[in-house]
Parts: sequence; structure tokens; C-alpha cells
Amino acid sequence: MKRPKIIIKLDTIDKIVHAIGMIGLIILIALPLYYFDLLPDEIPSHYGANGHPDGYSGKKIIWTLPIIGVLVYAGLLWLNKYPHMFNYPQKVTADNAERLYTVATKITRFINTQIAVVFAYIMYSTIQTALGNQDGLSSYFLLIFLLSNFCLVGYLLYKSTQQ
Repeated sequence: MKRPKIIIKLDTIDKIVHAIGMIGLIILIALPLYYFDLLPDEIPSHYGANGHPDGYSGKKIIWTLPIIGVLVYAGLLWLNKYPHMFNYPQKVTADNAERLYTVATKITRFINTQIAVVFAYIMYSTIQTALGNQDGLSSYFLLIFLLSNFCLVGYLLYKSTQQ
């Protein structure tokens, strides 16, 4: 049996989350455009679990994160238009398709926004560290990032299994 194809309408929360993601993406692109000429020849390119830089590269590496960010954001945005192709923890039927698709697209939108915002934060921190105004990422960055991911996945699993 083919899964039903339903167009999921965005609610206010979805629109706000999407707007925040777009702002994060714009910041991710704007920061290196603005600061590139001010950066030293070598900038942080990797951070340890403690948030301190432990790898350095030439300043052209600054463009890697915006390129990856734009590709991931665009890819997830496109993929979110086809929730009938996602994997679900239960069989998709005409009765539960709208609920499952709504939860899945909402979570994908949240993850996409989280990626854009996290990449923008990493970009900002990299630039500030390279300029000597900061010493890497926050020591809580990894903990907050992992907890937020687990919460999103937990929410998805909970909502997907509700009748």
C-alpha cells in the first residue's frame, strides 16, 4: 500500500522556527563576508570537547561552514516537502498520516533551524577566537547541543507513537 501524500500546512510555530533558521543562515553567511579581511592568516578549524581550539588552518577554511550550512539547510528544506518518504516507527495509514507527517516535518524544521543557529554560533566563535576576543566555544556548548538533540529525538519518538 502506498503512503498517502498530504501537504502539511505550517502553523505559527513552524513559521517562527523557519524564520529563526533563515536568520541563522544569513548570519552564517554574513559573518565571514564582513570579517574575512580582518582575520589573521591562521584561524581555528577544530575544537576539542572542552570548547578550546585544537586545530588551525588557513583563513579560507572559514567558507567551509557556510557552504555546508547552506547545502544542509536547503537539502532538509527540500526533503521536508516529502514527508511520505520518511521512515516512521509505525505503519503509516490514512488515519495517522497527517499526525505523523506533521510531527516529522516539525522536527525536521527544528533540526534544520538548530543546525543553522549552531553553525552561526560556531562561525561567530571562530571569528572572535581568531581575532583574540574569545577563547573558543563555550565549555557548555557540547552539552547543550547534545541535550537539545536528544530532546528533539525524544519528542519525535513520543509524538510519533501517540494514538
